Amino acid sequence: MASNSSSVREQFRNWDTVRLELEQVLDRVDPETWDWKPVAHPSVRSIGDLVRHLCDAEAYWIDRVIHGKEWLRHTRELWPDAEATLQRWRVLRTQTLAYLDGLSPARLSDTKVDHRGNLTSIGWILWHVFQHEAHHRGQIYQLLRLRNPGRASLVE
Repeated sequence: MASNSSSVREQFRNWDTVRLELEQVLDRVDPETWDWKPVAHPSVRSIGDLVRHLCDAEAYWIDRVIHGKEWLRHTRELWPDAEATLQRWRVLRTQTLAYLDGLSPARLSDTKVDHRGNLTSIGWILWHVFQHEAHHRGQIYQLLRLRNPGRASLVE
């Protein structure tokens, strides 16, 4: 990742676009679809489970690993429905973007230690959170297609 850009947020500008599109899709998901799974199996996640997982990942990497704060697990008990979960996701993203706004590109090579003792750079962490979200975005879209196979487009 090049660090000659004037801001770190500028380097991750596509993250904003991708997230906004996904939020627009998720805002239209009905409660049954939010919790729907194509099969009843403990390792299969619903859309709601995936969004809570994305909250977990962003909070873990940004709050815990980078900032050294206490990490809060995003469970169904704390965020039981789409409205609460999406609101929490937006709060986390606002905090992440504020961090990116204040982060100097020179700091991307600074290192942090994760819970396993692995040394990782801030640049790697930010890229990982972005890629992780893109991966699960694909799963969310696949779940929506399985649930509504006749729908021509997810974004209208």
